[in-house]
Amino acid sequence: MTDYVLEITLLSPLTSAAGEGRIGLVDCDVAYDDTGLPILPGRRLKGLWREAHRDVVDAARLCGQERRSAAEIFGETGQRPSDGAACLHVGNAELQIPNASSLREWLDYLQQESNLHLDDVRRHFATIRSQTAIDRQTGVALENTFRTTRTLKAGFVFRAPVHFVEPPTDTVLEALVLGAAALQRMGTARTRGLGKVSCRFICDLTDKVLDSDVLSSITVECPEETSQASTSAPVDADRKSEEEDDTIEVLQTSEASTPLTPGLNCVPPTHLLRYRLTLREPAVLPSADGDPNTVVTRQEVYGSVILGAAAGHYLRQTGKSPEDAEFRHAFLDGGLRFLTAYPEVQGENEASQRTIPIPHSVRKFKEGANNPEDERILDFVDIENPLSDAEKKMPKKRLDRRYAMIAPQEDLKTQVVKIERNYHHTRAGEKVGGRSIGRALGNNIADGGAFFQYEALQAGQVFQGAVLGAADNLEKLQEWVSTGSLINIGRSRSAQYGKTKFEWIDSSPQELKPFVEWEGFSVLDEPEPPFLDDSLVITTLSPLLRINAQGHPDTGFPEDELAKVLGLKACDLKLSCSYTRTEVIGGYHTHLRLPRQQWPAIDAGSVFVFCLKEMPDEERLLKLEQEGLGIQKGEGYGRVAVNRQGWLDLNYKKEQPIGSRVERPGTQVPSAVHDLLCNVARNRCLSEMQWRAIAAAGHTKDIPNNALLGKLRLFLQQPAAAAIEILDKLRKPAEEKLKKCQIDTSVPGTLWLNSDTVPPTLYGFFKQAWTEPESLAEDVIETCVHNLIDDLSEADMREAIIKTLTETDSVSLCKFFLNCLLTALHRKSRRAAISTQ
Repeated sequence: MTDYVLEITLLSPLTSAAGEGRIGLVDCDVAYDDTGLPILPGRRLKGLWREAHRDVVDAARLCGQERRSAAEIFGETGQRPSDGAACLHVGNAELQIPNASSLREWLDYLQQESNLHLDDVRRHFATIRSQTAIDRQTGVALENTFRTTRTLKAGFVFRAPVHFVEPPTDTVLEALVLGAAALQRMGTARTRGLGKVSCRFICDLTDKVLDSDVLSSITVECPEETSQASTSAPVDADRKSEEEDDTIEVLQTSEASTPLTPGLNCVPPTHLLRYRLTLREPAVLPSADGDPNTVVTRQEVYGSVILGAAAGHYLRQTGKSPEDAEFRHAFLDGGLRFLTAYPEVQGENEASQRTIPIPHSVRKFKEGANNPEDERILDFVDIENPLSDAEKKMPKKRLDRRYAMIAPQEDLKTQVVKIERNYHHTRAGEKVGGRSIGRALGNNIADGGAFFQYEALQAGQVFQGAVLGAADNLEKLQEWVSTGSLINIGRSRSAQYGKTKFEWIDSSPQELKPFVEWEGFSVLDEPEPPFLDDSLVITTLSPLLRINAQGHPDTGFPEDELAKVLGLKACDLKLSCSYTRTEVIGGYHTHLRLPRQQWPAIDAGSVFVFCLKEMPDEERLLKLEQEGLGIQKGEGYGRVAVNRQGWLDLNYKKEQPIGSRVERPGTQVPSAVHDLLCNVARNRCLSEMQWRAIAAAGHTKDIPNNALLGKLRLFLQQPAAAAIEILDKLRKPAEEKLKKCQIDTSVPGTLWLNSDTVPPTLYGFFKQAWTEPESLAEDVIETCVHNLIDDLSEADMREAIIKTLTETDSVSLCKFFLNCLLTALHRKSRRAAISTQ
């Protein structure tokens, strides 16, 4: 379907506050992505757009006209797609510069391979402003009121993607156009000159501005395209890509009306289909942790999210309804089992692999941080190499990372999940003058709004999961949910969060063989049977939910169910040890607008070791791995590995973090990257010049009087030719004073000023700065550029930056150095005069 964008042009500096700052540097910072490029958060844009539309509606009513309300255009809290509103999704607005995607790739590479920091990138796009409060009576700054704010520079252009669940009508598009035109201020300090913007709502594919004239003629301009009812803009068939696939609205964590407990007559799964999720935007998947003002996200995409997406897509097809036997079998009775998606990594031979939760029996020595020899992995259920008594008494800790690739006789390869934290606020309600106030008043005021924060999975991460079921059911699922579709997952899906690309890894259902889940579904041929011994080791690969005999949730291990599956008596199972954690599983019924019941569950990665009088049949062990334990298996809960752990020989191995190393994007450095690096190097040169001027002033003798220093400062405001002429026409007494003022260039900090041709005097340095500025600036430029790009393989890039700065900035750097030197000399002479009084 057609894509639209909201374009924002900054007409003045803008502070789109991120809700946080850095102590000692900036009190109020702007929002950035993980590479340092500025963004305008989508939730904020949608709220401002909504308020601007309400102003348009109020103005129209004063003229006797009726417009669609903001709730009909922008939706309401908890709104469903079937409510009939536009239900648009507004993403983060990203900076529009030439080769923006290439710039982001280069920033990832340079921040990994060079000394380019996030602050360097931020400083390129923004400036820091300082302000304080003044006492009206005394005119003196008040104490503890000095603060700094980072502001984006004027002139930048941002674009936010806008997507609709259903094709928008001309009426909706016209309302959005007028609302965008009315949006003229955003960010903080809007009444003090900041935040003036110009907004346009345009069609992304044609780059056509949607004004009132265009709305009535869009279909006429593109007769070769087939227009659907009231769809307003054409679709370029040649440019149709994965971003233009139909968006699937997720009915969020279990869109079924009843708990997903597989039916008793449900056929065990025989095949699997692997799927991949790529986060296009941050995703908030709430867990039961946190506080009332903080939403903590889970670090995996649980199966109910994908189940809801598939069920919602099924119901949107013509003639489909929840009463269909096909729907009930697939989504309510456990005919399809949607397993949790864990982080994906690249395994051997460049094949992608799904990680699994690290067992809780795996620990590390606490002393490992101080002694590299003790950075060893310990597995308490390692049967081949048990721990000694001394090692059991040594203090240990859990691993920082939660997911890993586990293979026998190898180091533990762990994967990190990147989490970001974003700050938001709800404005005060209308009862307390919300529109006139425009901010939150606090929780102590009824309907006064609130400040809250979201934890979210960072965009760009990839997760992999699988769906189990019969082959024919899985083939139908591939028809319901096509590969390359865009789905919205998690909370706050209408703005800034949740957009995810869904794709099938397998082109057709694969036969479900044992041992595939423990190995991340990568081993489909020659499966190995479980190890057989007098110990039975059960490792949970997903949260395990169970109910006791009274029908209440229980976090105890379901030993009765385990014994029944293995054909044993409950008394034959004796729990020797366990390493477990518990968590609370919740969710939300979108179609009911009600939270789901919270269930206490055994956490993924929990380990239970049983002693057996006799080992069950191998077939029963394999069946246990295929079936799992507990309830709600259709949502991926209750997955277990049987006797896969204990023979891994993890003891005395090391943790091997799986890095996200970024390769060099290309051979040609884009102009945007070159300009950014030049600006970063320029800023570092200015800082270096300032410190060198202070060091030179500290080793200067016979400082001239303030009148002569002030006259030299006037020279800095003149062009080079005029300054040289004025310097040559100085009177003899003034010239002698400047030549008498010498700088000791033999001490550290001033060695770079040493010259064989120019005497180390104040007169000589001014003469050299105007006649040969490159000779003074070249050393500083080379030093700063080499410190910025220290990779020897990037010599060509370094030389290009050095050449550019030497040609364009030598004079300005010399002026800056001399200005700082005069200031430091003036302060030194003033302190000396005060000390003699």
